[in-house]
Amino acid sequence: MPKQAIPHPVLATPRLRQFRADDVDAMHACFADPEAMRFWNQPTYTKRIETERSVRSFVDCTPSYYRFWAVADAGTDRCLGLVNYHDGHIRSRRASIGYMIDPALHRQGIATEAVTAMLDFCVSELGLHRLQAFIHPDNHASIRLIEKLGFRREGLLRDNLRVGEVWRDDLLYALLATEWRGAA
Repeated sequence: MPKQAIPHPVLATPRLRQFRADDVDAMHACFADPEAMRFWNQPTYTKRIETERSVRSFVDCTPSYYRFWAVADAGTDRCLGLVNYHDGHIRSRRASIGYMIDPALHRQGIATEAVTAMLDFCVSELGLHRLQAFIHPDNHASIRLIEKLGFRREGLLRDNLRVGEVWRDDLLYALLATEWRGAA
């Protein structure tokens, strides 16, 4: 008997929706852009098939471990980037988060809106206690965003991630459910 699909949750913003196969071109514009991928956990994609595989995995995810949402233009529904939780540890009620918005659209509040809606879902619907973000020390825009949302810096992880052939440091940020807005 095939595994029954778990419905993709709709979040409290019209910008977030489930990924679709027709999002490949928009996501490839991000994944093939060295500026967009500068701080991502993988090298720049050189082939469209790499993006096709990624988008397929975004559609067919394992909700207890990870879930991706497309961040879409509220008027046209065109994909602008993504938000996700990943490395879920349900027993420990913990997950990591990630996000990427087309660099041409930075500083418009899109990431703040999308990440806020996802955090609301993670805390209220999934009952997660701890959310964490691993951020490249030079990614000042992401650091500002995550600190604005209440995450606290917990430390520097030296050579934490290998991207291509390069070892990279990460800053570890975390947010507890009790610190999230609206916490009782």
